[in-house]
Amino acid sequence: MAIIDTGIKATILSRAQEAKREYRKSRQKRERIEKELANRVLPSSFSSGLDDSDTEMIQHWQDEIDEYEARMNSFQDSILSSGGTASLLKDDEMDLDGGEDESISGNFSFKDTLNRFASSSWTSDATKDYEVISINDSYYSCLLDLRDGVKRLDDQLIAAYASCDVLSSLSTTESVAYALERSRNYLYDVANGDEKIARATEKSHELVNQLEVALNACNKFMGNDPNGLVATLERMRKSIFLSVEDIDVIIADWGALCRKHGINPFSLPSLQRSLRQELDGNVEAKLALPKARKAEDEALLEFEEACKIVSQERVIVASKLSTSVTERIKSLGMEGSTFLVDLETNLHKCTDSAGFSENSILGLDAASFLILHRQVANGANNEGILTPSPKTKNDERGGKLDVVGSSGEKARILLAIETDLPGSIGACCNKPSTDVISYSQVAPVAVVYDEIDAHVGGRAAVALAKLLSDQTRELSSDRSTRAQIISITHNPAVAAVADRHMVIQKLPMGSSLDGRVEVLAKSVVGAERREELARMAAGDLAGDEGLRFAEALLREANLHRTTSAEN
Repeated sequence: MAIIDTGIKATILSRAQEAKREYRKSRQKRERIEKELANRVLPSSFSSGLDDSDTEMIQHWQDEIDEYEARMNSFQDSILSSGGTASLLKDDEMDLDGGEDESISGNFSFKDTLNRFASSSWTSDATKDYEVISINDSYYSCLLDLRDGVKRLDDQLIAAYASCDVLSSLSTTESVAYALERSRNYLYDVANGDEKIARATEKSHELVNQLEVALNACNKFMGNDPNGLVATLERMRKSIFLSVEDIDVIIADWGALCRKHGINPFSLPSLQRSLRQELDGNVEAKLALPKARKAEDEALLEFEEACKIVSQERVIVASKLSTSVTERIKSLGMEGSTFLVDLETNLHKCTDSAGFSENSILGLDAASFLILHRQVANGANNEGILTPSPKTKNDERGGKLDVVGSSGEKARILLAIETDLPGSIGACCNKPSTDVISYSQVAPVAVVYDEIDAHVGGRAAVALAKLLSDQTRELSSDRSTRAQIISITHNPAVAAVADRHMVIQKLPMGSSLDGRVEVLAKSVVGAERREELARMAAGDLAGDEGLRFAEALLREANLHRTTSAEN
């Protein structure tokens, strides 16, 4: 289809592309509004058919949730506005090593938990669709995490107090200090008049004393130092003046409202928004939906009209291309063949995804290139083979070019198409474009053919060479400079018609001093070009005859260029 579109004016394709984009945008807007209406969170007992007598009930529901929202906002403000919380959120040295405090159990530090609770809000959740609310970042989830963080701090503080008691208390037999005192008393019992035992006992006393000094230092740091464990935990805990029980009451009331209305706890703020919209009677989505549908209908009409014009232009281009290529391939050794562009219009609708999606082919049509030998048949079957009509002979064949065409036939037909529609073969190698300026409207600067004559010989090769020569003028009809044709060939007829003849030759092994393979590229002119053409035609077998043949090729090529330039 990209090849056919090369022959259509850019303004027609641009209009169709713009109409396609506008329809896709208006369709997506309408779908987004419908999704918003479908995602409204309402009580399980709510019916869209409620009459005026139910307004009082809706108002009661809204007032109830509004009151709870005010309570939650006050609760959050009281926590975040306290001096301890503000100081804690600004403190970058949360643990003993100057890093961030990490809880013993759990993935978040208490500072992280406070930050997440501070950044969440009832209003934020209320403005989101329920489907896109992340459970981990929702207001309700942050409230639960705050409760768990406070509970964890209480548990850690109790454990820290117990740790200090176990180290230093003399009133409990399980403390380290009590154990040291008992050990010292036992050492007194060990002492006697023996000198060696006395020295060992004295050394043991010294070690016990050192252990007692270390124990006192540890206990002082843990229990009394301003930067110690107990002091750090106490500062963090004092930043939140509420108890776990206070937060549990808030959470319990949240859950009670959700159970009353039969909704998920994470969607309570969304329920409040939906109730307010229903009560106001002017839901934005409901008001916008008719406008969106109208805009979509108008865009669809414009898109359908643009596609209709594109289809009409494609029919014209397909007809002209079928006739022109059929005439060209006669001189390329395909006198008994007919080229046909089989264009199937209105293959799908504009409302199908294949018609309006961003990467779909523009329009509603599909094209196939057919090749028929001797006589055009009626149609093609599912395998791409043309079904002979009653008037055709049994030896006639044909079908889709990519299915039944030989390599030589494909090469000649594509060359004929490129000659008629410059840049068309390159256009079909590109992805569908949504740009206003299509690739097909940009004339090529150069075209490279790699052995396009590989399956062609005789008169067909001479005709193919002339066609390549003609392309330099046909491609340049609207350009200030000529387009360049580069043909890689082993055919002397093609080489002879070129304006410049370059020979590429791999030199024999060993010709390079460092052992590398060398390739020679040189331009040949005059006698050297005639000798190269003779070598291409007959190798070393035909000496003077080969040179005369080369001269004939060059003479015919010059005559063709002169005649073409005059025309």
